[in-house]
Amino acid sequence: MAEPLAIYDSARRPHPFVEEAVELWRFRDLIALWTRRNIMLRYKRSALGMLWALLEPLVLMTILSVVFSSIFRFDIRNYPIYLLPGLMLWDFFRRSSLQIIGDTMATQSLAERIHLPRSCFAVAAVLSYLFHWVISLLPIFAIMLILGHPFTWSLLILPVAMAPVVLFALGVGLVVATLGATFYDIQLTYQVGLTAWMYATPIIYPLEIVAERFQPYFRLNPMYHFCELFRRPIFEGQLASAESWLMAVLCGGVMALGGWWAFTRWRNVFDYRS
Repeated sequence: MAEPLAIYDSARRPHPFVEEAVELWRFRDLIALWTRRNIMLRYKRSALGMLWALLEPLVLMTILSVVFSSIFRFDIRNYPIYLLPGLMLWDFFRRSSLQIIGDTMATQSLAERIHLPRSCFAVAAVLSYLFHWVISLLPIFAIMLILGHPFTWSLLILPVAMAPVVLFALGVGLVVATLGATFYDIQLTYQVGLTAWMYATPIIYPLEIVAERFQPYFRLNPMYHFCELFRRPIFEGQLASAESWLMAVLCGGVMALGGWWAFTRWRNVFDYRS
């Protein structure tokens, strides 16, 4: 007896939210290859190669430490150790979200010729800068050794603390990329907004120098809580507060789900982008 023919019914397709996730898993090998490509491309024509991942944060830390600890005279012992965790975390968020936007737009012609989920490039962008972030931990640990700062068991929480940041960066990147497919000025506006966002986050300065009546508003900033998840284990040798963990997980999860929903809901707008 002949087997019945498979019938394709477009009306019975799963919701784009689910369909894109399934396709993402199917193309996991592409994600791995594109992640490797991003890492290799970043250091391809550099004479120092991956050493830049170590030198760049050290140079930036030195400049900011001189400016803010000497000129503005922040009374923070081992200020470089206070500064680096937040600085490296912000660098990951900024670069990965911008990479998502750039890769999503740059691979439009490829996605038009070959069937593949565009979210592959977004996930690969985050993973490639996650690798860069892991490398950037080495300068932080080196500075801790040089300054005699203690290493504690709380450092083991750092990989766990990175999870909500990764989700948040992915969600923000997907939202901005989706908007940028229709409104061409969004990417430039986002880049300007990132500068303002950084200075509105207590990264290079402590929250305590802000007037007490304004501090609750600073705590509404998700990046403040993400920084707390990293700064406290490294600088203070203890875990961040339950409030910071709750806010970080909540913001990361909601942003990732919201970004994924927006990206899959309006994914067809990329096909009409000229």
